[in-house]
Amino acid sequence: MKILYTSDIHADPGHLEAMLAAARETAADAVIIGGDIIPHHLPRWDDLGTIAAQERYIKKVMIPAFAAFHKTRPIPVYLDLGNDDWVAGRRWLTPQDGVLFHLLHMRRHRLLPGVDVLGYMCVPPTPFNRKDWEKPDAADWACPTENPIERHGYISRSGRLERHTIDLQARETIAEDMAQLSDLVRGPFILVSHSPPYDTPLDVIQSGIPVGSVSIRRFIERWAGEGLLLGSLHGHIHESPQRSGAVHTCIKGALCVNPGQENGPGGRLRYMLLALETGGRGGAEIRILQSPGSGDRREG
Repeated sequence: MKILYTSDIHADPGHLEAMLAAARETAADAVIIGGDIIPHHLPRWDDLGTIAAQERYIKKVMIPAFAAFHKTRPIPVYLDLGNDDWVAGRRWLTPQDGVLFHLLHMRRHRLLPGVDVLGYMCVPPTPFNRKDWEKPDAADWACPTENPIERHGYISRSGRLERHTIDLQARETIAEDMAQLSDLVRGPFILVSHSPPYDTPLDVIQSGIPVGSVSIRRFIERWAGEGLLLGSLHGHIHESPQRSGAVHTCIKGALCVNPGQENGPGGRLRYMLLALETGGRGGAEIRILQSPGSGDRREG
């Protein structure tokens, strides 16, 4: 199976069509998007308010684009929202779940016989004000002083924007979610997590500090160590590959990637082409066929 993987297509309105065009040109057998799928700015509909503008984009642009793609190339597409997308938008994606695409967050899907994909879209607290997809990382997680977070912001779960403050002592953490996700493991799988694992070439912001998730790294270490996690696909930190010099690393034998993303008008879509193979003497394996960058560092 040939998988086209990208993330953070919100960085430019043209990235959606560029991704679908790349899937056609590369004859991909599946498309996976690791979160943040709605453009940062929707000037055509700004006067509607942010949630209504997002609704208009999903209904008028995104769904028709996937429908047209499905007619010419009916391959599975796996995606979900990310921390820059209002969670209210999921109500307009859900009717197409299982039709034009498959939503990923906290779910398991079958990719190939004997290989699943599991998804997770929450991230540790950020300096930004959209808080729908943010949670404290783990009980022993400490706020990075070099990159102060913003605890106050907004959530959209009710369908309208409401003020919200993240409780850093809350029991609902990414670590708790990882325990629930572990309950879904049935055999070899690939993880799609919007947040990269902590302290790798995949989570480096412009200032040079790591901001990924400790809990997600521990999840990867556990299941890769048990030989069931084949690889993990990430995004969230657009600049990390340019800052670290690598789009992939290896944690306990599992391939972990973040292709990064180019922002703004004229930015080129960054994506990776991956091969998922089963049945060899080594069992299932995932490897890179095409990459937007180079460099590697092995972890553990």
